[in-house]
Amino acid sequence: MGYNRVEMRTEKARKIRETLNATRRRRKNQVPKVYQLKLQNLSKEDEEKLCKLFLEAKWLYNYVVADVENRLNSNTWKLKEVEIKTPKGLERREIRQLSSQMRQGIVERIKRNLYSLKRAKEKGIKVGKLSFKSEVRSIPLKQYGITYKVLKDKNRIKIQGIKKEFRVLGLHQIPKDSELAEAQLVKKPSGYYLHVVCYLPKEKVIEEIKKNQTKEPVGIDLGIKYQLTLSNGEKFSWYIPETRRLKKLQKELSRKQKGSKNYQKVKEQIKKEWEYIHNKRKDTQNKVISYLKKFSLIAIQKDSVKSWKEGLFGKQVQNTGIGGITARLKTLATLIPVIFVDRYEPTSKSCSFCGYKQKIPLSERTFRCKNCGREIDRDVNSARNILQIALKALADRVKSALPVDCGEVTPVEWSIVPR
Repeated sequence: MGYNRVEMRTEKARKIRETLNATRRRRKNQVPKVYQLKLQNLSKEDEEKLCKLFLEAKWLYNYVVADVENRLNSNTWKLKEVEIKTPKGLERREIRQLSSQMRQGIVERIKRNLYSLKRAKEKGIKVGKLSFKSEVRSIPLKQYGITYKVLKDKNRIKIQGIKKEFRVLGLHQIPKDSELAEAQLVKKPSGYYLHVVCYLPKEKVIEEIKKNQTKEPVGIDLGIKYQLTLSNGEKFSWYIPETRRLKKLQKELSRKQKGSKNYQKVKEQIKKEWEYIHNKRKDTQNKVISYLKKFSLIAIQKDSVKSWKEGLFGKQVQNTGIGGITARLKTLATLIPVIFVDRYEPTSKSCSFCGYKQKIPLSERTFRCKNCGREIDRDVNSARNILQIALKALADRVKSALPVDCGEVTPVEWSIVPR
């Protein structure tokens, strides 16, 4: 009898390995995309259940973090009772709403956080221990069809552990040929959301991008006055500061008694206002990236935006979210050619026409070449230099991949390099 059980476990493990390998092979030809669905028409009872779900997630996370060495093991996800700290002292609480797979996801999150701290420590960064969470804002739903289900015909979703099917807004966004994978149940000031990861066929996504693409490559110079300056002379500038309403609410919060009901009400209003500002900044980034997709090649310099924020331009960097552009372009590099130029390249000191290098103070916004006498906008000159360096690197890469006896090769892009 025992032998049969061992055989069954071995067979099950083999099938799981085969399924995982097949999924990995399939993912190579797919592109991940996250779709946001908002839970609609929630009753008080629904909100209480969801609130309890996030509360139990906080209990479990903090209980494990309190004593990681003894509590983090292969059986941690099986915990059905945890100890929490209350004003009256330590109390035992049952975990009823969180399913086993949700608990597994939270335990894996703790392991990833510990691994990140370890990597940071290895790099010489001073790090401490994992801190407790006052609020858990997302719960991982590991497996589609088990931890959650999407009922497209009913325009509803089903979450494991909750009997009710929730009506959602935004289900029409998900394409028919997409493959649904993991998701996250997210709690925001404006409500509850489901962030679904879908895998789309890579070829189809690239084809859609190429429909609106031109053959023109572009260089991008990041800046403070103009957030983006392109090598073709186009400039993009946006500024989304803190709203008057936010400042008014913050002033109102300072006059409330900490911990009171009115204090909590104003705090929730402040959270909603911050979410509104964040959404505006993210929308701007989406529009900029959507415009940049039309170029056949994108070149950008690896500027240290973090040092700008820590220096004299903290407010400008924060209110524009310019650092997110570079992060988004790294993701876009899987679909179209994006080349990152080294941050130490003297792109602002070199003439984009003759290559002559000269010192130019930050206050001068026009580059006047002492060698060829050309005059050009400082940022446009820098963007043109970034594009030239990127195309040269691309040409060298192509040439190094060719046989030794091959003749001279000139990429098509060189014909449209700014001279």
